[in-house]
Amino acid sequence: MKSNIQKFIYTLALSIVIFSCQKEDNIISSNSLDGLSKLKEGYAIGASAKVEIWGKKNFFVGYNNLVVVLYDSLNLKEKITDAHIHFMPLMTMSMMGQMPMVHAAPVENPSETPVNDVFPGAVAFIMPSTETGVWQLRVAVHNHKYDKEGTASFNINVDSPTNSSLTVFTTTTDSLKLVLSMVQPTTPKVGMNDIEFTIHQKAGMMDFPADDSYAIEITPEMPSMGHGSPNNVNPTNTGNGHYKGKVNFTMTGEWKINVVVKKNGVAVSQNLYFNVVI
Repeated sequence: MKSNIQKFIYTLALSIVIFSCQKEDNIISSNSLDGLSKLKEGYAIGASAKVEIWGKKNFFVGYNNLVVVLYDSLNLKEKITDAHIHFMPLMTMSMMGQMPMVHAAPVENPSETPVNDVFPGAVAFIMPSTETGVWQLRVAVHNHKYDKEGTASFNINVDSPTNSSLTVFTTTTDSLKLVLSMVQPTTPKVGMNDIEFTIHQKAGMMDFPADDSYAIEITPEMPSMGHGSPNNVNPTNTGNGHYKGKVNFTMTGEWKINVVVKKNGVAVSQNLYFNVVI
């Protein structure tokens, strides 16, 4: 009798441990998608994979953090975690009496090493969807489990936000086209904030490589009050076209972040700025 009671207690304790571990795994997995919405889902048929794209509410002009979740199309309860993924954003612009023009946008493809079983990446959409300009986001998947490849294609709508966080400009020194995206702050607050930019060069209609060869200077100001703020830190290059620094907002309201892009100490931009509201 005593032996049976001990076995019951042991079994119960083991069940609690297993349940706790499963619950913790679910929490860890779900945290990767906290604050995100499922924007699109479909199938990369050749890769035997279901593709989900998660992001913040919608696609928009600017730097979009996107998360790809892959499922085995033969067993939709099983996630695919051994794969590599490539984003291919394409805008087709219809022009009266002319052949349609197609161009891409800067991307940061997910690493082959997933984060909590999902694949984070980014796309910087450079213009909004219009009646004559339609975006499609293609997600190419190489499923290493089966060594198969396929592409899921999604027709998407890219919105134009009230306060733009991306600009395309031509450098004043060598006439290169650069895409400057403000990645952070996404939810600015009073006080010191992380600020981050990316720079990509428009090398061609389909080619937007990251560029680490520039320097960025920032000067925040509050136009309605006629003042700036102290202790800002100019963004410095951290690799893969990213530049990180600090910006200080001393009060609530609308702020203007003036940006100067430099090459070898010489300014190559004119009148660049981003508006943020706190």
